[in-house]
Amino acid sequence: MRPPLLLAVLLWVSLAAVARAEPPEVEATPGRVVLGQDQTVVVRVRVPKGAGPVRAAASSGTWEATRVEGGAERVFRWTPPPVRHPLWAVLAFWVEDGRPPEVTPVRIALLGRTTLDVSTAPGAEVVVAVGEARFGPVKADGRGRAQVPVEVPPDAKEARVLATRGTLTTDRSAPLEVPSERPLVAALTPDPLSPEDGGWLILAGTEGPVPPSELEVAAEDATVKAEPPENRARFTVRPNEGATRVSVTVRWREVDPTVEPTTEAVRIQAGVLPARPRPPEPVEVTAPASPSLPPLAEAPRRRDKRLSLFLLGGATFASGANGGPLLSLGVSVPLPVWNGRLAAEAEAGLRYATFDAQEDGVHSRVWGIPLLLSARVILFQHGSFQLDGRAGGGVLPFSHRLSVKASQTSDGFPTTEDESRVTAMGFLSAQGAYDIGRWSVLAEVRAALAPVETELLRAELGGVSVSAGLRFTP
Repeated sequence: MRPPLLLAVLLWVSLAAVARAEPPEVEATPGRVVLGQDQTVVVRVRVPKGAGPVRAAASSGTWEATRVEGGAERVFRWTPPPVRHPLWAVLAFWVEDGRPPEVTPVRIALLGRTTLDVSTAPGAEVVVAVGEARFGPVKADGRGRAQVPVEVPPDAKEARVLATRGTLTTDRSAPLEVPSERPLVAALTPDPLSPEDGGWLILAGTEGPVPPSELEVAAEDATVKAEPPENRARFTVRPNEGATRVSVTVRWREVDPTVEPTTEAVRIQAGVLPARPRPPEPVEVTAPASPSLPPLAEAPRRRDKRLSLFLLGGATFASGANGGPLLSLGVSVPLPVWNGRLAAEAEAGLRYATFDAQEDGVHSRVWGIPLLLSARVILFQHGSFQLDGRAGGGVLPFSHRLSVKASQTSDGFPTTEDESRVTAMGFLSAQGAYDIGRWSVLAEVRAALAPVETELLRAELGGVSVSAGLRFTP
């Protein structure tokens, strides 16, 4: 290949790569939802560094936020619709940066819960199979009736009922009344639309891209046109001149007009930016010199602060009799610095240590209440797993009781001494967390320093501790 031709090919490939947006990587937890039981689905969207805002749309349900900016990983929270019958939900994500969007759809199964009434032989054990899942066994009553709670996925049409009594087994099918629906995601991007450049109508179904031939699209105050076949899930949208808002209605095209539609029409709207004014004719004007004004400072972006509560419990290992149980209850508040990787925390805890010398008749008991302030920083994050580093300190009020038997005292009477003090405490720790919706499972290894020295006590209430617990984000 000649050098000029090779250079032209390389240039064309580079321009094509720049012009084409990469679809984001998406991970949803959980991937299936039992309606009426699971409340929120957490979706983590990974995009290249420096990517623009990520938009989200859904065929049903509601979003906590449909647009998230900043960082290589964006977190969305989606709540299923308030229905009880099984259906598919389709979620769609794309980067909004002025280029034709590349959409990543995610399909989530919404399972319905119901109770199946079964008639069989009295005393038989009944098992119901729905797809690969089995429910039961439930023993039939004296009249041969059994009620089996089952979870029904969207594609299920029938259930297998297995009834066993002794050596006799019956196997029959029972129909499941699952509504036939075809979910559809539709969205206009960007929002608002440009009056000159317009935007795009993006569509997705349970099978991914949707051919225009399967849809009926009607627009108000705009012109909608399907793009070439290689981008079948996308339409171009051009607002009419003077339009301030665009409305588009999309529905599945019904092959048989006598059959009632399985899905209602989806109607979406987007605003239109004001048209750019034409530049005035140039006029030469001589004005007196004036000092230039400093540029206006950019207003800081608001960051979503999500307070969380955590509870840890474990054991402390220290030399001698200084070990004992440890309990901590605290609150964490993200700080608007370093892309939200830093958080301030406050916690109150309980520390206990005891020493018994039966042969000497001495019993020593120490109760401590650590009151600590700390900083937490995210060291590593991948998917639902996160590793944090924590450092902090505070005060440790403690009470000490020393009991001595009568045989060990000079006057022959038992003695009990009580004392209370306050000492300083500092700690460093590594904490791992695994997110499950609004809850996170925690595991922490902590090294603490809290020396105590009084007239009756010399101890170390710090040491190395291992704890486990939970964190909740309201």
